[in-house]
Amino acid sequence: MSTPVRLAFLLLLACLSACTAPDRAQAPASAPPAADRDAGAGAGAGEDPAGAARFRARGNEPFWAIDVEGDTLHYVTPDMPDGRTLRAQRMPHAKGVAFSGADEGRPFNLDLTRTACTDSMSGQAFEFTATWDYDGRRMEGCANRSD
Repeated sequence: MSTPVRLAFLLLLACLSACTAPDRAQAPASAPPAADRDAGAGAGAGEDPAGAARFRARGNEPFWAIDVEGDTLHYVTPDMPDGRTLRAQRMPHAKGVAFSGADEGRPFNLDLTRTACTDSMSGQAFEFTATWDYDGRRMEGCANRSD
């Protein structure tokens, strides 16, 4: 498949699966507050309240998608169709799970919060709201477990 066709396909895929989350102010990448990480509602110490090893997060305007498996993230955009594979520190918190790290000096944080999220294009419901902070830029979206 040629690069322009592949890019168009990925853009179409992103459009069909993209979602929005409640508006939040722009902020630098950061991990959830320690109180949120440590106050898991009924979760034991070190237990992941999100309870899944794999997730699929995505958003639009700009379009992006992240597949999470364990502590590995694969980040894809229409401008970067082959994506980037990132290693992250997985941090369960009371309302979900966050993944933080750096990509060649660019800080990133993916926060998946167990809050209902609806795809703005298809109306599809998702279990998690996704916030993707990458190199000082915040992007909003939705996510589901993919286990």
